[in-house]
Amino acid sequence: MWLITPIGFFSVVQKPGDAAKDSLTVRARVRSDLDALRANYLPALGEITESATNDYRFRAVAPRAEVAAAMADMVNALDYSNFKNQVGKVQGSARAHLYHDVWEVLYRLQSAPKKFAVAAPAPQAPGINWHPRKDDYGKPVEIKKPSKPSSLEAWHQVEAIACVTPNGDMPAEVHGLSTRTWSEAPTSSAGWEALAATHPVPEPEFNAPGGYKPAAGVVVREKNARVWVVAPSNAFGGYQATFPKGTVEPGRSLQATAMVEAYEESGLRVRLLSHLLDVKRGQSYTRYYLAERLGGNPADMGWETQAVMLVPQAQLGKVLTHPNDAPILDALNLV
Repeated sequence: MWLITPIGFFSVVQKPGDAAKDSLTVRARVRSDLDALRANYLPALGEITESATNDYRFRAVAPRAEVAAAMADMVNALDYSNFKNQVGKVQGSARAHLYHDVWEVLYRLQSAPKKFAVAAPAPQAPGINWHPRKDDYGKPVEIKKPSKPSSLEAWHQVEAIACVTPNGDMPAEVHGLSTRTWSEAPTSSAGWEALAATHPVPEPEFNAPGGYKPAAGVVVREKNARVWVVAPSNAFGGYQATFPKGTVEPGRSLQATAMVEAYEESGLRVRLLSHLLDVKRGQSYTRYYLAERLGGNPADMGWETQAVMLVPQAQLGKVLTHPNDAPILDALNLV
C-alpha cells in the first residue's frame, strides 16, 4: 500500500522473505522519510538499505504488528483539517506542492470515473492464487501454477531473462525508458484507431484463408535485442510463453488490434515499426508486426497473462516452445 503522510511517502509491502518472519518491508524514495517514520511512530524499523537499481531506493523491515501500531498512532495523532497545509508545516512548501501534483493526477478518478473504474479485487481464499484482475465476465481467475518473478537486477542485465508477475515490483526504468503505468491508454476502438493512425506502417494485403479468424500480434524488441513475451494464464492453449496477439474485433484494424493486444496482455505501450509476417495459428490467421516499446508497466498485465518476460533474442527458442511460434522466431532472426 502507499501511504502519503505529513512526515513522508511510503510503500509498504510483504516481500517473499517477510512471510516467514511476519514482517513488512517499508520503502521510500528518500531516506529522511524513513528516518522520520522511525523517530515519530516506528522505532522498531530495521536498518535502512539503499539500492541504485530498485524502484524505491531506500527500504527497511519491521514486524507487521509494529507497522500496524504505527499506522494506528498516526491516525490517533491526526489533528489537522487540511492535509497539504500540514505537509507544508512539517516538510516545507516544496513537498506540499509535490503532493498537490499527486492530488491533481488522482482527481481524474473523480472527473472521469468510467475511464478508471476497475472490478473489485478477487476474493483471496486461503491456498488459492488469484489474478488481481477479473476476466471479461467479471469472474476471478485462479492461477494454478504461479510464475516466479526474477530479481529486479535482471531487468538491467542484457543477457538475463527478466520476469514480472501481476502487480509485481518493477524498476523505475528499463534501458533508460520509464516503466510508469500508461494511465492515458485509449478506452475505445476509436481511440485505438486514432493512436494507430499517428504512426501507420506499410503492409501487404491481408488474406485470411477460409475458416480462419483474422488476428493480429506484436513482437516488441528492445534496442539491445531483448524481446518481450507473455506467459498466458494457466498455459492457455498449450503456450508456456508466446507473443501478445488476439482476434480482430469487428470494425477494428489489424494495426490497432496489435497495439491493443500488446497493452492488454503485457501492459506496454508500443509503436509499430514494420510488418513481420502472416502465419496460421490454430484457428486464427495472424498478422505479426515488429514494434518498439514507448512506455507502460508490464506489471499491469491483464487477466489473460500471469507473467511478462524480457528475453534475450538468442534465448527465445528455449522460452517459446510451442511449434506455432517457430515461424515467428525465424522471421525475427531475419530482421
